[in-house]
Amino acid sequence: MESIVETVLRSMSNVNKPQQTFIVALLTTLVVFQGKATFRNMSRYSQMSEKRFSRWYRRQFDFAQFNRDTLTLALPKNGRIAAIDA
Repeated sequence: MESIVETVLRSMSNVNKPQQTFIVALLTTLVVFQGKATFRNMSRYSQMSEKRFSRWYRRQFDFAQFNRDTLTLALPKNGRIAAIDA
């Protein structure tokens, strides 16, 4: 998972290296723990502090572009579908 995420983040021109490092660590942390995703809970399962999560969450990040690029890289071109569960 990390290699795909790192590849996509490197291809995004508006994301600098420190933000890339944070996003990789954030997504890795979200995969490993169970429960409510609060800054305190995430800091327990990672090497980052609550304050660091708080600071980085205030910054802009284009999740729509990240998701599009990740799906484009991870899925074959002829096997894509879209589903929404409201």
